[in-house]
Amino acid sequence: MDNSKENTIPEQEGYVPRPAWQVWAARAGLVIFIGIVILQILQIAGAGR
Repeated sequence: MDNSKENTIPEQEGYVPRPAWQVWAARAGLVIFIGIVILQILQIAGAGR
């Protein structure tokens, strides 16, 4: 019952943080998205008249 193939698990790298430009792009996108949602809510509420 000796298998010639060994069950090897590839070594995984540790935590690698994302580049700073991706972090700031995500933050800017979130701010823009929240701003658009607020504008739509105000328009629905009638403040856009």
